[in-house]
Amino acid sequence: MRFSRLHWVFLLLFFSSLGLSVSQSFPAGVGQSANNGCLCHGSASNATETTLIGLPTVFESNQTYNITVHIQSTVEQSNDSQGGFRLLVNTGTVEFENQSHAQQIDDGWTHTSAGNAQRAWNFTWTSPLDNTTSAEFVVYGNAVNGNQNSMGDHWDGYGITIPGSSFDGDLIQPTVDQPFKITDYSIIIGGLFAILILFYFVVK
Repeated sequence: MRFSRLHWVFLLLFFSSLGLSVSQSFPAGVGQSANNGCLCHGSASNATETTLIGLPTVFESNQTYNITVHIQSTVEQSNDSQGGFRLLVNTGTVEFENQSHAQQIDDGWTHTSAGNAQRAWNFTWTSPLDNTTSAEFVVYGNAVNGNQNSMGDHWDGYGITIPGSSFDGDLIQPTVDQPFKITDYSIIIGGLFAILILFYFVVK
């Protein structure tokens, strides 16, 4: 069976579409789908830096610390949506300063619709009673440009494990780097196939 030129065009469009990542914005907050980063916004970018300001190097038992999720980015800020975050803490108690700007979803914390018009969120962390343990903090921050889609947005992740004052052992630091996923390979394969088809028409 020979493929007509029209068939090749349809195949080109189909395989090219496989290379398009699904883009979705979460202005009202994001749950466990962002536990490994803001993947619907592409890969992590050096254009954005996400940090946790105020973390102790060592925590005492049952102490309260003032901490800020902070996003610094070259992405231009709009009057509406500016950024969002996903925060995971494996122990202790987290309470955000402005309850209307942050919420808890799927065992983690994230921004709300009212809280995405900024790039900094303040919260307190009360450490656990047991200071022989360690606490793991992982945060992903996304700087957005307010165009209601993922184009032009850039995110970054930060993770750290903090020991208690009586902790004795090896600290395991969290990994926030993003390995290739199936969707990444589909983008590459779809793009290469599209190039091959275009090359076929050029040399034919």
